[in-house]
Amino acid sequence: MQNVLLFLGSCGLIAAFAWYFSKLGQNALTALVAILSLLANLFVLKQIDFMGLNATASDAFTIGSLLGLNLLQEKYGKTAATSAIWTSFAGLVFFALMSQIHLLYQPSIYDQSQASYQFLLSPAPRILIASLLTFLIADQCDVKLYAFLRAKYPQISMIFISAISMSCSQLLDTVLFSLLGLYGVVQAIVEIIVVSYGIKLLAIANTIPWSFMTRRLLAND
Repeated sequence: MQNVLLFLGSCGLIAAFAWYFSKLGQNALTALVAILSLLANLFVLKQIDFMGLNATASDAFTIGSLLGLNLLQEKYGKTAATSAIWTSFAGLVFFALMSQIHLLYQPSIYDQSQASYQFLLSPAPRILIASLLTFLIADQCDVKLYAFLRAKYPQISMIFISAISMSCSQLLDTVLFSLLGLYGVVQAIVEIIVVSYGIKLLAIANTIPWSFMTRRLLAND
């Protein structure tokens, strides 16, 4: 139960910060999207028990990144959201390159961190490529779908439109990454997809009340 509460709390906190950063301006929100994208890729390595299921601790950051993109598009237009995607992608590639260079440094006899860095920063090439491609495709899908739905249903709150676009793009994200990065490596790939997507839907649903609450608080500020 502790993991469930921590996960829901993290989703709410990330959603609240996304709305707060949107008030700080386009550059601040773009920076947050890039940070959340990086954290999602870094924290995905940690496995947690989630109501008896094996899951990762990174889905909250993925959903937060998409919420940030949708807020960017809502306030600053589609071009701003697309620019944030490429900024985040460039940041992820830069991090991947620099982390590999960092591992090449020969540790001193006093160093005790090399093994930990080696574990965290040495993903299999297939996983790394799958992660980068999935990020780029799914985020572009979210931006395009959000723009379409917002134009077609302007009377619906952007919070609900954002939840719908995130749900669709994360289905694509889950299936695509599972096929590109995990197919043939792990067993029960369908079960992995279903569980992972279910947790993402829970994260998306949890952002809705936090978004309404934070937006109201910021409006009264």
